[in-house]
Amino acid sequence: MKSLNVELPTWQADVRFRGCARLIACAVLETGSGLTLVDPGPTSTLKTLEHALIPLGGLQAVNDVVLTHIHLDHAGCVGQLAAILPEVTIHVHPIGARHLINPERLIRSATRIYKERMGRLWGAILPVPGNQVHAIADGMSLQTGERTLRACYTPGHASHHVAWFDNAAGVVFAGDAAGMRIEGADYIIPVAPPPDIDLVAWEETLSKLEAENPKRLFLTHFGLIQDVKEHLHRMRERLRAWSDAVRCSLNDDYESDAARAAAFHESEMTRMRGSVDLAAQEPYGYMGQPRESWYGLARYWRKKLV
Repeated sequence: MKSLNVELPTWQADVRFRGCARLIACAVLETGSGLTLVDPGPTSTLKTLEHALIPLGGLQAVNDVVLTHIHLDHAGCVGQLAAILPEVTIHVHPIGARHLINPERLIRSATRIYKERMGRLWGAILPVPGNQVHAIADGMSLQTGERTLRACYTPGHASHHVAWFDNAAGVVFAGDAAGMRIEGADYIIPVAPPPDIDLVAWEETLSKLEAENPKRLFLTHFGLIQDVKEHLHRMRERLRAWSDAVRCSLNDDYESDAARAAAFHESEMTRMRGSVDLAAQEPYGYMGQPRESWYGLARYWRKKLV
């Protein structure tokens, strides 16, 4: 587990999704009265997270779990965590809260994308008891021990997305609102899978993050970003470029959406391989998945263009 070297004790646990480094990072906050986890990841990596927490008191030291959103790569393990730790509280946007308590719709939606890979990728997805779910409002401050986290509603990637500001530590835990960027690389991917991409809301979210002017961004995919202003500027450029490319592809003479998505995917992976050192290419190839983002962006444009 890696120390983030910020003003308050904060750690980055690489849960090694699919056995690969630098795909999913769980932020671990020491609070003076236990641990708070931000986006603990899927059930398939829970054993790795549990092992990483041993130096800080182990899984039993966790009091709170803070979610940016409920997509399975960020929150798939929370049902299992709630079963292991009946005193833990899961903090999440109200839209996400009901899907944690009853994950059937979440599972159906994810199965449409991942099909037979569901179990292998994510592991078991269990419901969270309602008394362990805390629905948070935009602007709400959450006191966890000696630390204060402020919730900021940041839709676009998901309608229930929240960024968490830790002003004392100088960090915003941005989930997927600021895209994917592997530590040590400059390449940014605006991860945009179905079902509820909203490009107007996403642009507003980026403006909100710029106005807050945080010192650092913590990205679940993957790690701490120091050049916040430049990163957000380039994220906006990449989001617009992907949006335009997908919209244009809807008018191209392809036989199927699968062919359109495949062409978009290969174009972006070629761009990535030309921009990223070999050591960072594997995480981008595993997690970036422009093919899935094509479907999310295409769904957005088809709703707008009817």
